[in-house]
Amino acid sequence: MVSKRIEIDNRISYWRATKNPLSADIGVIEGDNYAWIFDVGCSEEAVKCISSITTPKNLILSHFHPDHTSNLSKLDFEMLYQGAHTLRYTHMGEVVNGHLWLTDGVKLHLFELPCSHAKGSIGLEIDDKYAFLGDAAYCMMKAGQQVYNANLLSEEIKVLRNLQAEYFLLSHDKRFVRKKEVVLKQLEGIYAKRNAQSAYIFVGNSRTHKKDTLT
Repeated sequence: MVSKRIEIDNRISYWRATKNPLSADIGVIEGDNYAWIFDVGCSEEAVKCISSITTPKNLILSHFHPDHTSNLSKLDFEMLYQGAHTLRYTHMGEVVNGHLWLTDGVKLHLFELPCSHAKGSIGLEIDDKYAFLGDAAYCMMKAGQQVYNANLLSEEIKVLRNLQAEYFLLSHDKRFVRKKEVVLKQLEGIYAKRNAQSAYIFVGNSRTHKKDTLT
């Protein structure tokens, strides 16, 4: 039995992330000719969900982490879009450099998204209203600490601020659909805590779970 897909609007829906196994949320954008799949997860259930869509599929990978990409070899698809760093793991598909605009009954804007969480992340903006960000709003782990790279966070905030989207879609977040201004306020709050003497902004350790990390 395929898990229930959650509808955001008449074109956009998703399957929720799971914790065991750790598998990312899977976004679906229904175009006139293709189903556009944002991240493919790593569970067998995710494969069943994506394969249940009979429309020809194009895939978009937010970044290279296995919980977002591992099912790639198990799926049939027409095109694959990703960042340059993710290509090192997939060895196929098209690389998004800067910005890429596509139309398929919906307006799709793929863009490079500098972030602390994963090198070479990309996002997807749909019809200037929603933007899939994958894990880009989250921190990284460094020596057992949850940290943001201050320069990357500054660049990320600028990119996100320039998007037209009203809502950001965050993988692994139970709320998933978050208002743009709420997410930006939290990221700007984290950036405000930077120390000029350090390249990193520390927000917790491996045993804590602070709201500053947006997780």
